[in-house]
Order: sequence, then structure tokens, then C-alpha cells
Amino acid sequence: MNQADSALLKMVEQRIEEKKELQKIRLNLERSNLMLHIDRYLPLIKKYAKRYGFDYRLIIAQIIQESGFKMHARSRVGARGLMQIMPGTARELSRELDIEYILLRPRENITAGIYHLYKQTQYFPDAPAEDRLKLALASYNAGAGRVFDAQDIARYFKQPINQWESVKPYLAMLKKTDWQLHLQVWPTGRPPHGYFYGYEETISYVENIWNMYQVYRKIL
Repeated sequence: MNQADSALLKMVEQRIEEKKELQKIRLNLERSNLMLHIDRYLPLIKKYAKRYGFDYRLIIAQIIQESGFKMHARSRVGARGLMQIMPGTARELSRELDIEYILLRPRENITAGIYHLYKQTQYFPDAPAEDRLKLALASYNAGAGRVFDAQDIARYFKQPINQWESVKPYLAMLKKTDWQLHLQVWPTGRPPHGYFYGYEETISYVENIWNMYQVYRKIL
């Protein structure tokens, strides 16, 4: 077997293994309660994902990351519902969308959550499509201000501010112990939106959703 044939055979074997793994994931999903919940809310997810320009499978990945489709999920900081919306954010979204029970009704929670993610994308109009989504997800999780502050540090180091991979490392430089750097970046000597210690969670949040999304694009 020559080198070209060997490379082709290896590629075919890899694709077969990938297909088997995807079939396994899909089978496990179908056997779990998750698929029942996905099917229950799928028309609503598709409706609002389309309205705000998202692939519905990205929203499914986000909901799984946020709450595992548990209707009454509540975080340690008070975020509630399928899309884990904070009470203050819920009040703001309630006024904007004219819906009342964002924290109590799953369908309103999904509607508001998708709209809230859309709002985050508007903060990064100059980012390429994929980076815009990743930056928006980070903003959804940590707050837009944290991402803006990380962009400021990226700008200081002359790195691209609209690429997730460039901005991501600087989320870890918003701690109080980074005060010497902060003195170089901001006149006040501290991040405008406060110190930030949840960078590992935010980075994992974005990466987990994105990885799930790539799988769901192939099986859903």
C-alpha cells in the first residue's frame, strides 16, 4: 500500500469511528429524559432562535449547559429557570418583552433567554460570526462588562479584541492581584467593571457549549 492509499484508509477509518461515536451520542440522548425535554420545547426554541438569528442547536446546547433542561433549576447566585436568568435581568427583560413570569414559566424563560443572548451579540458588531457568538456567550455568563475589560487588556497588548481566542486569556487578568497591569491599562488602576474571579467558569461555559453545539449540528 502506497502512502496516498494509507492516508485515505486512515481518513475513512476516522470518519467511520466519528460516525459511530455520533450515533452513540444520539442514542444516549434519545434514551435520556433530555430528549423528551428537547422535543417538548423544540418548536419554541426554533421559533425564537430563528427570530434572533441563531441556530436552534446552539440554544439547545446552551440550555443543557445552563440547567440540563431542569425547569426549576436555581443557581447559588439566584439565577433561575432553563436559561438561568438573574432576577435583575428578568425585570429588565420583562419590561422590554412585555412578559411577566420569566422566572416562573419555562416558555417565557426560554423566550427571554434567547432574546438576552441576542442582546449580547449586539455588543460585538465587528467580530466575525463565530467569535461574535462566543463573545456573546461569555457576556451572557459573566456580564458584558467583564468581556469589555478583557478586551481593554487585549487592546493594551495589541491583540485582536474581536476574537474569542485572543480575548479569553485576559479574563484571567481581572483579579486584584493583577493590579500592576491594571495601572498600565486604566487611569483608575482597576477594571471598570470590578475584579473578576470566575474566569475559569466562563471559559469552560463557552467551550462546553461550543463543543456540544458542534455535535448537535450533526445529530439533531
